[in-house]
Amino acid sequence: GKYIRIIDYKSSIKDIDLNNVYAGLQLQLLTYMDAVCKAEDFLPAGILYFSVLEQIIKSDKNMSEEEIENKIRAKFKMKGLILADIKVVKMHDKNIQEGKASDIIPAFIDKSGELSPKKTNGVTQKQFSDLQKYIDKILKQIVKEIYSGKVDIKPYYKKGGITNTPCSYCKYGSVCGFNYGICKKEYNFIPNYTKEEIFNKIKEEK
Repeated sequence: GKYIRIIDYKSSIKDIDLNNVYAGLQLQLLTYMDAVCKAEDFLPAGILYFSVLEQIIKSDKNMSEEEIENKIRAKFKMKGLILADIKVVKMHDKNIQEGKASDIIPAFIDKSGELSPKKTNGVTQKQFSDLQKYIDKILKQIVKEIYSGKVDIKPYYKKGGITNTPCSYCKYGSVCGFNYGICKKEYNFIPNYTKEEIFNKIKEEK
């Protein structure tokens, strides 16, 4: 089969959060992937973010030019979700070595030559397919809500992270009139499930 990866170049640092995907907040790259796979009969290899921010290296010692280049290269390592297939990982990064992490994608091959589940942000082909089907379902729900005129003021709230809710930086609070605070019931509260819990819930909702 033919594999495809989608890379989104960002002026910020971003990663795939499956909890946000499950809540319908992070659909863009998976939507692109699903559309291309259906149109061209491709298999998903990965959805990745590449940060184009200028990188500044700090050090308390003199560094060689090679050391500086290696540190800068490490800063440009892509984040996201890949297919947990050793063959496909080696197509992403032809220089990846056993016992080391990839310099390009979120993958780690252990000394036995297998992908490390803990150090690799990957899913199986079946899980990728389940995600694509789930995204299709969520998009249809969103379209129905738009056509029905549903415009509830229901910002998300998520524990942890830099910002719990967009209300903390939104400039239009005076327009929507949402008086945010942690005790409000009107939030769209985002749970913090494990990857296994998310895929179990996706299966339950089929």
